[in-house]
Amino acid sequence: MTDTAPRIGTLMIIDDNEVDQKLCRRLVDRSGLVDTVLGFLSVEDALDYLRQQTLPAADAILLDINMPKMDGFEFLEAATSELGERFARVVIMMLTTSLNPSDRERAQHYAVVKDYCNKPLLMEYLSRLAKQLHKEQSA
Repeated sequence: MTDTAPRIGTLMIIDDNEVDQKLCRRLVDRSGLVDTVLGFLSVEDALDYLRQQTLPAADAILLDINMPKMDGFEFLEAATSELGERFARVVIMMLTTSLNPSDRERAQHYAVVKDYCNKPLLMEYLSRLAKQLHKEQSA
């Protein structure tokens, strides 16, 4: 990638599947589009991180839907209500194995969700996420 390509400063990956996390991280590393990658196997740990105002804020999040205890939609509800404006600036891509059309529709009801893609993560998706983040930050 060239230096003029849109970049993602801090990317969070929230997915309870360790293999999916490793595959995402490998692609992210190869892309050269991301400065820092933070992986979380649970929604609760991701929320705890986001609550810490002294830690670097996430610019973008790859979010799985189907996770134990708290799913991706419950994460969106909790983060939106607890973190407010700080969370509203994050660009989220739902990255899931769900083929349920109602999940896609439900995702569209959240302003922070800018894209919805099926696993596995592809370079095209990551590039789209970087462009969307750049567009949001430039607005």
